[in-house]
Amino acid sequence: MIAKGQTKTRDRILEGALALFNEKGTGAVTTNHIAAAIGISPGNLYYHFRNREDIVRGIFALMEAESREGFGPIAAGAPSMGLEAFEETFRFIQLFNRRFRFFKRELPTLLMRDRELKEGFQAVHRETLGLIRALIDGAVAGGALRPLEEGEQQLLAEMSWMLTLFWPNYLEVAGDGDTDEGLERGIAMIRLLVRGFAAGR
Repeated sequence: MIAKGQTKTRDRILEGALALFNEKGTGAVTTNHIAAAIGISPGNLYYHFRNREDIVRGIFALMEAESREGFGPIAAGAPSMGLEAFEETFRFIQLFNRRFRFFKRELPTLLMRDRELKEGFQAVHRETLGLIRALIDGAVAGGALRPLEEGEQQLLAEMSWMLTLFWPNYLEVAGDGDTDEGLERGIAMIRLLVRGFAAGR
């Protein structure tokens, strides 16, 4: 059992590392930088985490927990929201991405160099894709989306998730940055995508 004080220090390490990773990227941040930023000794940090990769895994676990907690209310209200459920899902995930922006920015590199992290992310990827597919199935069953073939429903789920997952990367590559305007453009895009399959079209 982890003592309360140890948990608090562990949480401080994760939050301090997250701030530094977001600002400078993981490649420019060492465990010594993290320890100095939160005012603890390197030895104290190593008591909780073996290395920088272990810290990244800890942040990913935090991401999983916060994602499930935040998406729960959206999923619960989806049947009554219709197509707006897709917009709310997109909005939630993009605001979530802002908090963990280093992870999405460096996603391919992080997964390539850490097999454990890659396996964890792929499990979350499948879970999230399944949730989006459930939104689509519910929208078809509720009459908000027109009936689709099985393959089309799966492709729509993948298109929706791909746009949602990589929207921050697109904004960064385009030089637009992570702004509220960019968020609204993304919401307009997901709206355009799903309304192309709306019932009655």
